[in-house]
Amino acid sequence: MSLTRKRRSTGKVTLADVAQLAGVGTMTVSRALRTPEQVSDKLREKIEAAVQELGYMPNLAASALASASSWTIGMVVPSLSEAGCSEMFAGLQQVLQPAGYQIMLAESRHHLEQEEKLLETLMASNIAAAILLSVEHSDTVRQWLSSGNLPVMEIGAVRSDPLDMNIGIDNVAAMFELTQMLIQRGYQNIGLLCANQEQWIFQQHLQGWYKAMLRYHLSPNRVINAAEPPTFSTGAAQLPEFLLAWPELDALVCVSDELACGALYECQRRRIKVPDDLAIVGFGDSDVSRVCQPPLTTIAVPHRQIGIEAGRALLARLNDGNWRESAPIAAKLCQRDSC
Repeated sequence: MSLTRKRRSTGKVTLADVAQLAGVGTMTVSRALRTPEQVSDKLREKIEAAVQELGYMPNLAASALASASSWTIGMVVPSLSEAGCSEMFAGLQQVLQPAGYQIMLAESRHHLEQEEKLLETLMASNIAAAILLSVEHSDTVRQWLSSGNLPVMEIGAVRSDPLDMNIGIDNVAAMFELTQMLIQRGYQNIGLLCANQEQWIFQQHLQGWYKAMLRYHLSPNRVINAAEPPTFSTGAAQLPEFLLAWPELDALVCVSDELACGALYECQRRRIKVPDDLAIVGFGDSDVSRVCQPPLTTIAVPHRQIGIEAGRALLARLNDGNWRESAPIAAKLCQRDSC
């Protein structure tokens, strides 16, 4: 009589089904899957054949709960299209995957309530750690993560109030360096274009901007913070607003390359010469910053390196519980032809 391949109650192949087909006990199957080196080659091959024939998938969540450990790390990002998200993820994978950990990636779509739901689900699955991309968190999430024993890594930008571990660039220092470079090149009437972004990151950019402008006794008041997202369209739409309010403008700092390139395209439409009539700089060193005309001066954020360093720090915490706080990852000024 052929073996019933699936349970009627759940439709899922169980460990008992594998054991029955292989003609061994469930404990033997469990041992072969968890620690195959403790089972003879012949028996292991027999069990592997049964697993393959039945299409058995181990219940990792149940295993984690039973052993009070997990090889799954939950990562929540505001958007999968967020600048550098894929590169940071690749850096994390480069370190954590060889160590046996898998990252479960989820998108909150910039909603605090959605982040709460995602983290609640992930934490209920007994994840080994949580990784969060630079975002604000609700009081509920902060309480969950601060009071638990779960290692938490916040990546992307340095925070003044990290929940636990934090690795990223210093936005204040990066914006200061970018603005100071323009001043040292002789620009006097400089503007700052911001757009809809995390409030605490906006404050960091603003702090670096004010620090540079006031150090050189220049007016820091030419600032527009658009309510729209930092896109090409927003940059193109805001340039006329700048020129109307401050016709003396000779340089424009943008908090993203997309904003900067949008302003650059609008300059070309209006026959404003860049950098002769107006210098434009961005932030992020995206692909478009290298191929636009003229190429864009910008700040390069080493996203993959951030992911790698975060992965190493998290692995150290998971292995022996120790993590030594490190200096911020250095951002790089990329000087090109737009200023």
